[in-house]
This record gives sequence, structure tokens and C-alpha cells, in this order.
Amino acid sequence: MSSQTTSSVVTDRLRQQYVDEGYFVLEKVIPEHHLKILRSSCDHLIDLMHQEMDRQGTDHIHISHRGKRYHIAKQYEQAPGLAEYVFSDLMAEVCQATIGETAYLFYDQYVAKAAEQGIQFSWHQDGGYLGFPHTPYVTVWAAVDDMTLENGTARVLPYSTVGIRSLVEHIRDPETGDKVGYFGSEAGIPAVVPAGSLVVFSSLTFHSSGANTTDQMRRAYVTQYSPEPITKPGTQELMHLGVPFLDRGNRLRSR
Repeated sequence: MSSQTTSSVVTDRLRQQYVDEGYFVLEKVIPEHHLKILRSSCDHLIDLMHQEMDRQGTDHIHISHRGKRYHIAKQYEQAPGLAEYVFSDLMAEVCQATIGETAYLFYDQYVAKAAEQGIQFSWHQDGGYLGFPHTPYVTVWAAVDDMTLENGTARVLPYSTVGIRSLVEHIRDPETGDKVGYFGSEAGIPAVVPAGSLVVFSSLTFHSSGANTTDQMRRAYVTQYSPEPITKPGTQELMHLGVPFLDRGNRLRSR
């Protein structure tokens, strides 16, 4: 993926690209101490996932598969120091550049693919996992390791390529548990980026990832921020998280 970056600020060009195409990339912008936290937190949470699988007597919880891929969601408070990244200056800048001056942490998850066993993740919009119309939120996909075609990096479909910038119906794959919303032949744009980079995209942007065919674990950490709390239709019941982060540009939480 081609991108123009600065060390701390999303440029006007990238802001416009987000509006026009649904995504942008920032290379090597995560501070080194935060990258270390992201790596140690992933190891810690995978250990906890294995303990839970053992307790349940299974190798498959939701869309996590032991030794193949892990999707560990809404556990940022269980890993020491991880909230420091989740509510960092960098995340505040990304939110302000994409969804505006008010932001809530909606969701977080690790996506890890085991060495030579990680399986692909199907084309979908993040909003497809909600399954109902919503004010678009932003996904911040952080490369915890160097990302390559071989280790199954993320791919995005720009709005201009897929011709869609609205929520579509997704179908559950009974074998993997994935929800799938695009069945076309477009290959998408791969995020071949170094560790510490961000791929930022809308909840309406189609994306996928490939299998990890290397001999190393491939780890990414995803945080999602919404401009308002997301509730189940017709109710006041909160969907996932709704942690206040920014209020009209003012930081409400930093860790």
C-alpha cells in the first residue's frame, strides 16, 4: 500500500483519502515502548485464551482456533499497560482525523495467526458483524509484527474498487465462523508494512487477510472507536464497549 505519513499527524491528503476510499496507512508511527506493550500483551492474552479453552474442553471458541488463529476481544484491561496504547495521543489523532472530536472505544481485539498454520479471514465489513445500520466507526489495525504477503497481512478494497460504501448483508461461513460480505474476484490492496504501522479504515470498508505461511507468528491488534455509543436497535442496551475517550476534542481518558 502506498501512503504518505508524518510522525504524529494525519495529513489533509490522508483525511481526504479516508473520505474518498475508506482507508489510509501510517507507517512506523507506534512508539517503540507501545510496540513492546502490544507484543507482551498478545502473549499474555493467548495464554489466558488457552486456559479458557482447556476449561471448556475445546480447541475452538467463537472464531479462535487453537494453534491456528486467535481473535481475542475486549480484553484490553486484562493485559498490563495495554490501555496506555488504546487511549494514546496517536489514537486520539486518528479518531479526530476520521470520526471527529468525540470518540468512544467500541471494541478491541488481537488477531494472531500461528506459524505455518494461520488460516485466512474472509472479506467483510466490520459493520457486518453488527448487522444493522450504524453511524460509521473507525478501525485501527496495528501491525505488531512486520507484515508481508507470506504471513497473511490485511487487504482492503477501496470504495472506488468495490463500488460500495454502505452496509451490505453478510453470510456466516459455518466452517470458520466468519461473516462474509464480498464474493467477487478483486484481490484488494495488501498492507505490506513494517511493525509499528497502522492501517486505518471505516466500518464500511471491505477487508480481509490471508493465511500465514511463514515460520513465525503474525500478530495484529485492532482497536475500534465510534463517534457515539452503539446500542442495539430500539433499545438502550450497549453493544460491546462504550468507553468515553474524547469529548469535543478533550481527552477523557489516557490509560
